[in-house]
Amino acid sequence: MKMPKEKKSDVNQVTDKHHRWLTLNRIEALTDGIFAIVMTLLVLSIDLPQKVELLNQSQIKVFLQSQGHVLYIYMLSFMILAKFWTAHHSQFSHLRATNPTHLWLNIIFLMFTALLPFTSDLAGELPIYWVSQIPFHLNMFLISVSFLLSWQYASKNRRLLKDDVSENLIKYILLKSWVTPLVAMICMIVAFIIPAYSSIPYLLIPMIHSFIRSRFKNKS
Repeated sequence: MKMPKEKKSDVNQVTDKHHRWLTLNRIEALTDGIFAIVMTLLVLSIDLPQKVELLNQSQIKVFLQSQGHVLYIYMLSFMILAKFWTAHHSQFSHLRATNPTHLWLNIIFLMFTALLPFTSDLAGELPIYWVSQIPFHLNMFLISVSFLLSWQYASKNRRLLKDDVSENLIKYILLKSWVTPLVAMICMIVAFIIPAYSSIPYLLIPMIHSFIRSRFKNKS
């Protein structure tokens, strides 16, 4: 038995109303808030010794030298988060809507992002042990994979994309999104061999992104 046209219209209206409350600006606001907190917590994880422990310049110099890896992990984590934040806003500028599945993929992405102050602190304070470096790289892997899955879901069959988003742009964003999880996997492997230097491959990410950008510019 066929449903009357009026009934079909009512169903469509109910469906539209269900999706209308899942607005993009609410996810963007939540993302901005969490990133602001996480990026602040990164610097708060750098501990200063008590004043009584720094009695002269030589002791201060020794302390600063001992914090080299901590500061490096802090700056690395901060810049990677900044890259994810800008990429997230860039992706959302190409979306026309969201739905519950896409919303939860983004919440999972934010959940792993919020864990970064802990894993970066662990990696910075204990650089010579693989067991302290693996959680940091695994955290980066989970952040980047959840970010990748969010775009894959939104772009599959142009599910949530605006009409003016080109196929070339979809492939470009997808390819760039694969870089960080692959680099994080490399870092995990390196951590078992030379733990203190296992985060160096992350420095290659901007260069790889630049290479991908140049290739797609040539194609377009």
